[in-house]
Amino acid sequence: MGLWKNLKYVLSDECNGLLKLLVDNCNKKTDKNEKTVHDILIKVQQTLDTQEVIDNNLSDTYQELRENKEAADKIYEQYSDISQGYDKIVSQMNEMEQKSASRTEEMEKNFGDIVEKQNEEFAKRSQVLSSRIREIFELIEAQNVKDPDEPDVDELLARIEMLEKKNEEYENQLMALQNELNRSQEAHQEAEKNYQAEKRKTFDLSKKLVQSNDKISDLLSRMKDRALEDMIKKDDTDAGSPFAISANKEKYTITAGNVQIMVMKFANTSVLDRFFEKVPDHDSYKKMYDSYQRNIRITARKFSAGADLEEVLEAFLAVVQEDLVNKMMEAVSRKIKAGNADFEEKLLGVLNRYLESAGFYSRDEIKPGQMFQKESFKDMECVRADNADGREQGEIVEVEIYPYYINYIDKSGKRKRMHTQGVMAVAG
Repeated sequence: MGLWKNLKYVLSDECNGLLKLLVDNCNKKTDKNEKTVHDILIKVQQTLDTQEVIDNNLSDTYQELRENKEAADKIYEQYSDISQGYDKIVSQMNEMEQKSASRTEEMEKNFGDIVEKQNEEFAKRSQVLSSRIREIFELIEAQNVKDPDEPDVDELLARIEMLEKKNEEYENQLMALQNELNRSQEAHQEAEKNYQAEKRKTFDLSKKLVQSNDKISDLLSRMKDRALEDMIKKDDTDAGSPFAISANKEKYTITAGNVQIMVMKFANTSVLDRFFEKVPDHDSYKKMYDSYQRNIRITARKFSAGADLEEVLEAFLAVVQEDLVNKMMEAVSRKIKAGNADFEEKLLGVLNRYLESAGFYSRDEIKPGQMFQKESFKDMECVRADNADGREQGEIVEVEIYPYYINYIDKSGKRKRMHTQGVMAVAG
């Protein structure tokens, strides 16, 4: 708008100048001036035409600007309405934020109160629950306390299994005896047929037997020979050591396939249990036996049915060596040697029966008077004899404890044996 206005002013000034110049030239009244006036009139006319065009353009531009202003006013009014609506919305939002903040603060306060109450309630319930749990644990511990009078279930099961096996063996033996009895009855019937025929011959032989018995009685009454007395004394001295066990020397009942049965034999201490039932707990032998019983059962629980046979045997022999041989047998041997050992003699008999039932036997061919040879007595521990007067150096003075052997067949089928260590006194 300003551009067109300025242009209009410029054209008006130029037109006024031309008109002034025209007037001046008209006053002069010359040919040259007439031509100049004519030219000036043409320029004035052109200027006026130009101004008219500009006026028309200005009118159109003004009209357009006016319309734009009206549209702008409408837009401004809409903007004002929108701005007022926006301010109202902002005001409402601020009011909602304030209410929300107030509600949030109130909810936080209420939630804190609720949480605090719940925590107090939970704390009370936790205390009650903890008290109840302690009572339950006390009841469980009281239930788990082992009654000293209650029998050991594992031991009872082992005994039952052993008795069942023995019962089966007895049934087999009874069947064999029944068969043998039937055969004997048949033989008896056959013999009965020949009895009458042999009866007379027997009568004649009985007469001869009576005569022979008379002669033998007369001979025995006159026997006073010194050699016979020495023989009788020798038989008495060779009666055998009370520590000797010989029943299992030729038996190979322990194999790699029946490890569990062997374990039960070691764990079956019923013969010792019955002996120590009436022995007071403070007795030293009772304490030794309790230690052995505890260790042998711990060892028995370590191995399953598929365990290696030699590994199991080594473990059991270590317990027998430590608790039975080195402690109980040694104490029994010292007491018997000192004399007046009725209890120890009974205990030794029970120990021998237990070891024999487990499969042990003693190397009882070792005798006092033999000469010690290291390669022949690797199973013996040698100690210097206290009283070896008149003995040769290296002579065995006394066998204090025999080595105990046990036979077995390994998984390859080879016959082998293991042993504990014995003790003997040797002249130094």
